[in-house]
Amino acid sequence: MRSLRGRNRHQDGATLVEFALVMPLIMLLFVGIMEFGMSFYDFLTVEQAAREGVRTGAFVGTAPDADCQIVTSIVNFLPNGFLDRIDHIEIYEATSDGDQIASLTNTWQYKNGDPLDCALNWIVVEQWPSTTRQTAAGSQPLDIIGIRIQMTHNWITGFPPFTGSYLIDESTILRMEPEMFG
Repeated sequence: MRSLRGRNRHQDGATLVEFALVMPLIMLLFVGIMEFGMSFYDFLTVEQAAREGVRTGAFVGTAPDADCQIVTSIVNFLPNGFLDRIDHIEIYEATSDGDQIASLTNTWQYKNGDPLDCALNWIVVEQWPSTTRQTAAGSQPLDIIGIRIQMTHNWITGFPPFTGSYLIDESTILRMEPEMFG
């Protein structure tokens, strides 16, 4: 019995030292999982909001308030607190390759107030009026509408390397739906 006690006496505190060596790695792993999880959630939310917007845009076509309906569908999809982190929403005509045509881009930036009130609470730069979109099947191909949402994701913990923020930039395109004729 004495020989076993003698061996253990030299290992006093070894568990504490091992814990001190392993704990920072476990904490870094835990913080990393949490930070990447929240970042991935934000990315997926913005991606799905862009999809909702482009589906609405393809459906509403040349309605005079088409862009407002698009922005409203995006706002209705976003969870509480997301709108304040949206830098801007772009509604644009895309080429057949999916590239954004810069000269045909409408930019919407939220100011404050009721986000569903398009006339008062959004700063709008319009270069592609909704009434000029090609939605009639015929000699010209239907327009391709795109939605681009840029959002700032702030890291939660500030634990290195998760400091500051980064920009989530998501775009989705869809061909305009042809108008139905009665």
